[in-house]
Amino acid sequence: MNLDQKLLRQYQSGEGLPVAVKSSSLAESLKINLEKIDLAGPRIELSFIVGQQFLQAEDVVHGGAVAMMLDFAMAYAALLAIADGLSVATINMNVSYLRSAKPGQYRAVAEVERCGKAVVFTRAQLLDRESKAVATSVSSLAVVAPRRKSGIEPFAGAEIA
Repeated sequence: MNLDQKLLRQYQSGEGLPVAVKSSSLAESLKINLEKIDLAGPRIELSFIVGQQFLQAEDVVHGGAVAMMLDFAMAYAALLAIADGLSVATINMNVSYLRSAKPGQYRAVAEVERCGKAVVFTRAQLLDRESKAVATSVSSLAVVAPRRKSGIEPFAGAEIA
């Protein structure tokens, strides 16, 4: 099973949240926490702490890092909507940047608009610490079989109970 999907299933009741996401070095770099899960949407909320390593020359968060946070959230929402043992891969993503982002804390709230057999349609908002929208996004994600073979070890820092 996809390591992120396994984490989501473990905490889908909401008990034990928030919890750090440590399934990849990228997740650890963004200090991602799984904050809330609402299976009715499905809807998910993740938090991030964006450090200096994600800044571009004007001391604002690089647009790619903003898109990455939105992509994480939409993929996690999609993983909630699909069957166990499957995974998702982003087909396309449209981001609207509403204001510049400074280093610090962010929340991404994502939900599934429609879940088909082959494609999941999602949308998300990235909010700053004052709950102002920094960016919004919509995405289509393909439902795929996971690529990780069971004999391959996960990222060294991955913590899946």
